[in-house]
Amino acid sequence: MANHAQKIESISQLNTQIGQKTLHPLLSVIDLAEATRLGQLSISGDFYALFFKQVQCGDFRYGRRCHDFQSCTLVFKAPEQTIDITQHDAPEQTSILGIAFHPKVFNETSLVCKKSEYSFFSYQENESLHLSEREKQIILGCISNFQKELQRDIDRFSLRLLAVHLELLLDYCLRFYERQFITRCNINNDILAYFNQLLEQYLQAEHGTKTELRSIEYVHERIPQSLAYLNDLVRVETGKTLREYVRLKKIDMAKYLVTSSNKTISEIALALGFPNTQTFLCLFKKFVGCSPNEYRQQWNNKPN
Repeated sequence: MANHAQKIESISQLNTQIGQKTLHPLLSVIDLAEATRLGQLSISGDFYALFFKQVQCGDFRYGRRCHDFQSCTLVFKAPEQTIDITQHDAPEQTSILGIAFHPKVFNETSLVCKKSEYSFFSYQENESLHLSEREKQIILGCISNFQKELQRDIDRFSLRLLAVHLELLLDYCLRFYERQFITRCNINNDILAYFNQLLEQYLQAEHGTKTELRSIEYVHERIPQSLAYLNDLVRVETGKTLREYVRLKKIDMAKYLVTSSNKTISEIALALGFPNTQTFLCLFKKFVGCSPNEYRQQWNNKPN
């Protein structure tokens, strides 16, 4: 395994590190079948990347955990994340394909409006995308078309067209991740149930600042998933963002406290981390349809 990550300052330096020719200063197709410097590689730097594995090879490490590439997998890298590639057998390393690109590609092309959609670049290494055979062929086709454009002489349309090819590839990744979330609904339900359990424990505690942000931080500190992955999982399962979901759970807890305790409305608002009583009253009425006092009265008037 590689020891210290090589800090990469540019796409051209990345190409030099693995022994490839630089065809564009901001983007590159990484094909270790054509690279002249395999061996042990550990790279980090200010660039985005996605790596695709077609057949089983040696260890491919992203962050801390080793991936088994018996299945087809896409691994995504954000700036400053580290990717380690350990070569066990050179011929087995020949099928890894990848694309690396400078953050300027997000900031200076049509992708600027879609950067936030590609949250999978902030996923952890164990949240990679596993592809079916058909999906693999689609990704390969996108990379092939990207590579064909990359091999043309650079002109004033090059970056624009490369960004279009990259956008198509990333949009397919969005689609396939959506499929992965859906097909793993049982696993996702378990994660969501544990999330709910931790959140409920935190909201019931007599201490702590229970804002939406702090509540999310509390739960995230106790589960292995990344915030980006959790947010996308909750969105797929509930249609809500993570903050919206936590807010709804706080309202549910407020309903419980309104009907099961003698706390005043102000005390409940403070206990659940709302910035002030007025904000709590507005949100409660928005989601429940009546004020907390009205809800308490309705509950007390129910026949036993």
